[in-house]
Amino acid sequence: MDGRTQLGGIDKERLWADLMTLGAIGGTAAGGSMRGALSSADREGRALFAHWAREAGLALRVDRIGNMFARREGRNPQAAPVVIGSHLDTQLPGGKFDGPLGVLAGLAVCRALDAAGTVTARPIEVVNWTNEEGARFQPGVMGSAVYTGALDLTQALSRTDPTGASVEGELARIGAAGTTPVPGAVPHSYFELHIEQGPELEEAGLDIAMVTRSSAMCSGYATIRGENGHTQTLAMSKRRNALTAAAKLVLAIDAIGASIEPHGMVSASVIENWPNNRVNIPHLSKLSWAIVGFDPAIREATVARIEAACAGIATETGLVIELDHRHYREPCLFDEALIGKGLEAAATRGYAATRMPTLTAHDALSFCALCPTALVFVPCEGGISHSEAEWCSPDQAAKGADILLDLVQEAAESE
Repeated sequence: MDGRTQLGGIDKERLWADLMTLGAIGGTAAGGSMRGALSSADREGRALFAHWAREAGLALRVDRIGNMFARREGRNPQAAPVVIGSHLDTQLPGGKFDGPLGVLAGLAVCRALDAAGTVTARPIEVVNWTNEEGARFQPGVMGSAVYTGALDLTQALSRTDPTGASVEGELARIGAAGTTPVPGAVPHSYFELHIEQGPELEEAGLDIAMVTRSSAMCSGYATIRGENGHTQTLAMSKRRNALTAAAKLVLAIDAIGASIEPHGMVSASVIENWPNNRVNIPHLSKLSWAIVGFDPAIREATVARIEAACAGIATETGLVIELDHRHYREPCLFDEALIGKGLEAAATRGYAATRMPTLTAHDALSFCALCPTALVFVPCEGGISHSEAEWCSPDQAAKGADILLDLVQEAAESE
């Protein structure tokens, strides 16, 4: 750090109460949360965030993709803001921490600055990005991608969920469509706090990780076309069962994923089947999967192996398999100066910290090429995420928020 007085820390009890209160919106019997993007539960979560932001004296605005900005003014209102962001939407179902921790820690940072009587030179904005998870509408990381210009607004608004509801329609239905134009202005810097979504910090007994880089990713989609037939009358030798080919492809993709461990991973995770009833042989099956690897060459080699597997299965079964790989995301490097400052802040506070890459996508990835960006991880129990069992202790959450406070305070005082 630069010698600036380090604030005492976050109000741990208030941060924890906020996490549990928000987690009860869309709460599940197993202790998780289910707030799909732009659902009625998401509307309630957004309303609570807006209430807490106004309670903290922050000014609210919403852009055309529904991103919510809670602004704490600085001494120089014209200066580019320091942005703290994450998301309030969850998986279906998900946990209480993936996303909300980063947003609510941002509010905790603003409260801590208020408690210390600190008015920073730059404004600070706490952001709830729309549809980070991609559980209901694809692709994920949607709101931050639209904000940064990586995804066209019109394309994003046209995306539909499995019921046919569109992003545009659901934004209107829940009253989440704002008027602030997108793409938005480039921030001075961007910060995000998140649970690790892996076991390394917990296993090593560490408190904090400063993320160094992201992975190479892409999504794959296969459409398999067979022929309808009666399951109780059509001879086995004459069946052209799309689901049979899909099953072969699922196993092939899983075997490919196992073979590239620990350098990457891939498994088929979604299957749709038509007509999907007991007495009809499926004429159409659709699969999708996600490829992740730290080296883009691993991703490309995995794509090639899946393409070869598809070709072999098509030949073996005599069915048509249409294959498409898209949503490519290249690795990004996080700001080395901010990584160093985060590690220094952790040492000053007596928190055990390390450097770590991330396999998963986060809104922070949208900002790496635009401004200095830092992603901070805290442990999660058993490395479990995207699950109702996802858990992060009050101490772990507060320690991460303390590092966020230190980083944001210094960035917001820079001229």
